[in-house]
This record gives sequence, C-alpha cells and structure tokens, in this order.
Amino acid sequence: MATITITIGNSLNDSLSVGDTAYYVSLASSGGFSSSSGSITQLGNVDAINTSTNTITVDVGGTTISADALDNKMLLFSKDAAVNTSGLSGYYASVKMKNNSTTESELFAVSSEVVQSSK
Repeated sequence: MATITITIGNSLNDSLSVGDTAYYVSLASSGGFSSSSGSITQLGNVDAINTSTNTITVDVGGTTISADALDNKMLLFSKDAAVNTSGLSGYYASVKMKNNSTTESELFAVSSEVVQSSK
C-alpha cells in the first residue's frame, strides 16, 4: 500500500472525508483563465485528513507518482455511491394545516424538499 501526502494551498473542502476517492485533471491556462485539459484520472482513496495543515493522505495502491506529478493539477473527490441511497432514517416531520377563514378556500399545492447530506 503506497500512500502520498498532498498539501493544499487553500482550506480543504468541508465535505471531504476519509474513504472518498480522489481524482486529478491537468489544467491549461488561457487568457487568465484555467480549464481542464485531458481526462480525469483516479488517484486513490483518502486515508487521512489534517485540516490544521491542509494535507490529505491518499492510498495510491501500486501506482508510482513523482513529487511534481500533481503540479498544475486540479484535485477532485467523490463520495461512495452506496452511501445515502436509501430513504431517510431517523427523521420525522408532522404538519398540521388549519383554515380559520369562514369562507371556502382551496389548497393548491403542498410540497417539501429533502436533500441528501454528505456529512
């Protein structure tokens, strides 16, 4: 099991967690803007995160990566697709609607929005 430690210049993304899969893509600059050039390459699984030093440790398996291989690269990460695939558990909502009007009224729609969290 080969690992590399990557230091990020800015703060780490709050959603990054141990077990996520890290990827990288090359960047090309044009007119003061950066864009991806090439395909996204899987780096490995995140083994450790240190938010005080902005470093992550990635298990790259048997892949050999040179010290400057990640220069001018954008790092990406993804969550395990098997997580958060079932319905909500442990949450309950109850709604009571009351009409105090003395005239007839009609309810057009009732809706809710539920978002899966990565935390």
